[in-house]
Amino acid sequence: MGTPLGLFTGAFFTLFGLGVLTWCVTEVRTRIVLRGSGTPATARVVAGPGPALDHADTSPLLAFHVEGRGEIVARPRGWTTIRRTPALAVDALVPVSYDPARPERVAVHGVRQARSDVFWLLLGAAFTVCGVLLLVAAV
Repeated sequence: MGTPLGLFTGAFFTLFGLGVLTWCVTEVRTRIVLRGSGTPATARVVAGPGPALDHADTSPLLAFHVEGRGEIVARPRGWTTIRRTPALAVDALVPVSYDPARPERVAVHGVRQARSDVFWLLLGAAFTVCGVLLLVAAV
């Protein structure tokens, strides 16, 4: 029988890893659905509210027009890169798809995100495997 700390750490790592995996898969799936069946539009990348208010979120703000609702300003789904790409510089025009029922759900076309998706999947898988191994060793 392992120590309570080993059981707690194993359970925590397992739950954290499964949470990261679930979040990543959900974001990738949402982007795929939005790109496939969302309403296409052209968005303009706008400057954020300032470093003091929004320092932790590196995802770009996108402004686009939705008929019947006016201009929507939203962040794209699943944007997990550490820094902005040159394709999403302020005032750049980018193709997007959005959910007509919830226009704040928007996905960017033409910007590669596979590298960051793989990073988050590997991180979640590593935590899950380490957690399961800790649980097995503690039992």
